[in-house]
Amino acid sequence: MTRKRRTGRRAALCAVAAVAASGLAGLAAGPAAAVPATLELDYHCTFPLIGPQPVHVSLSADVPETVRVGEQMPGIAVESTATVGAASTRALAALGTATLEGGARADANLTVPEMPGGLPVQVDVELERTDVPASGEFAVRGSGKAPDLTFSRPGPGAVAVGNLVLTLTPRLDDGGPGGLGTFESECVQDPGQDNVLASFEIVDDATGGGDHAYAVEGSSVLETSGGTVPLTGGMTLALGADGARADLALDPATANVSLFGFLPVTAEMRLDDAGGGTAEVAGGVLTTTSALTAAFPSFRVFGVVPVGGGEECRTAEPSELTLTSGPGFDPAAGGRLTGGYDLAPLAGCGALTGLIGDAVTGPGNTVDLTLTPVSEARR
Repeated sequence: MTRKRRTGRRAALCAVAAVAASGLAGLAAGPAAAVPATLELDYHCTFPLIGPQPVHVSLSADVPETVRVGEQMPGIAVESTATVGAASTRALAALGTATLEGGARADANLTVPEMPGGLPVQVDVELERTDVPASGEFAVRGSGKAPDLTFSRPGPGAVAVGNLVLTLTPRLDDGGPGGLGTFESECVQDPGQDNVLASFEIVDDATGGGDHAYAVEGSSVLETSGGTVPLTGGMTLALGADGARADLALDPATANVSLFGFLPVTAEMRLDDAGGGTAEVAGGVLTTTSALTAAFPSFRVFGVVPVGGGEECRTAEPSELTLTSGPGFDPAAGGRLTGGYDLAPLAGCGALTGLIGDAVTGPGNTVDLTLTPVSEARR
């Protein structure tokens, strides 16, 4: 009989744990369009008489990608389902349990720019009263709602799920408490797990949003020849509520490459915008994508003897250049972007098109750029 009592307690607590943790997902709710987020976590809950026991929790929630500075972020209601196994059902039935009910206090840690060390948040979760069948599995459902929050600074945010304190009451047919009574259990998360449920971006229409213009400086390395191309130019970044866009304009440049591995060639090079530039800021990281066509007005051996090029000398098709910032990118301050692109074969460069093309085209080319706000670049 003692063994059955213990098994029943574990089954009920597992159900409450799943419901309790699901309420944490509401911390990242906001007015922006939400995307699904899921997380699986393991806990050890300390129960009376039997000590720590493992509990597995599955979380799911709709979490927005962006939240605006100064705008109240309402907590959302999150639904959760825990399945109780047949063996636990038999144990609960043996104790005369007709229904289960209870609740939990769930901890979470919200990391945002104004609180880089984390903001502790507690969520109260209610478990629906659930009928316990005589045999077989049964589902326990619950819901929780996080508190409303408002942020004062733009930047990346993240929600990490923490520990749980559970309270559970098994009840008999007459509605009275079962032999276990109402009891409390602390659940500690197993170490070494990724407990971040979701990441999001806090944007400020006054600084993070809107239009930004940058001076661009950096370089590109052509993988085939190892030649370095110094790059300058500009970029405009438009961040609006309905989407984002990046337009990259690079100045003509000169690449020093080699033919046959030893013959020095100076190539005049342009990376022309082919249209369709996109941008995205997610989790504090800026990603831009640009379509570029590489044009080569001239190739000169020793910088003097022409061996190809011209107005029609360009890659056969545009290249996609994807650039990514590090974490915590601030659109108002600019920063470093790195990425890569491939160059399609050349066409229209003269009799030596194939030969000179081998020195500049191919996959694996890299780009390293620094964006400086135009107002600062002019100082």
